[in-house]
Amino acid sequence: MDYGTAMTDEEIGSFLAQRGHGVLSFDGDVPYGLPISFGYDVLHNRCVFQLLFAEDSKKSAYLDESAAVNLVADEWRSPDEWRNVVVDGELSAIPDESPEAVDAAAVFAEFATAVGLSIFDRPIEELDSGWYELDIRELSGRQAPGME
Repeated sequence: MDYGTAMTDEEIGSFLAQRGHGVLSFDGDVPYGLPISFGYDVLHNRCVFQLLFAEDSKKSAYLDESAAVNLVADEWRSPDEWRNVVVDGELSAIPDESPEAVDAAAVFAEFATAVGLSIFDRPIEELDSGWYELDIRELSGRQAPGME
């Protein structure tokens, strides 16, 4: 049985640029996944994230062990109208207050899905933030037949 049709590189890029959110999974003995907003930088073929860390952050602990991550972005309207993209690669920090961080913030502001800060279980002042980019190693997408 065939599971949809492969998306072209152009379709994948367009989908990631418009989607702005997905699930980021960190590598490890017990993988850790979380819903997250991202911006897709078409010019540099990368996904950009602003990660927030608490003192006891799972994200930080997983990143200390491995930079390998997986991002899944999907859209489902019905059994005949769906798309999904899977991105594999490594997450790397972007130096604070660098020109690269300014670029990352611009990409994130334009393409990421905005979320309220009420999703965190502590005051924002208690969180550290940093810009990260997903250096894409492998990218694939599938969609329902006829979704082109």
